[in-house]
Amino acid sequence: MDDSVLFVETKREAKDILAKIIDFLKNNLELELNSKTQIFKNKQGVNFCGYKINEYRLKIRDRGKKKIKKKIKSLKKKIKEGKSSSFEAKKYLSGHLGYIQYADVHNLTKKIFY
Repeated sequence: MDDSVLFVETKREAKDILAKIIDFLKNNLELELNSKTQIFKNKQGVNFCGYKINEYRLKIRDRGKKKIKKKIKSLKKKIKEGKSSSFEAKKYLSGHLGYIQYADVHNLTKKIFY
């Protein structure tokens, strides 16, 4: 993985660190950052590894929520039709549950599981 996110106190600090990173990559590794490199305000948040991260919380991106909801609906249908067992569904969902446990997902889990 080559993507990263840094959190700093001020825009000035962000610019200084970015300049140091650019210099290090160029002089030591002969690499350049791509055009997607940006500085964001904390309030704006940033999409990273399937999460939306801002200064107050870690949320799952909408695309990820839709995917999980769709898969759960599909699994419920397969279980009702006898094409899958609840054990197999739980095995599949354990990865997703591990992924969402770090995010602010109280409303999502209420909607999906209750």
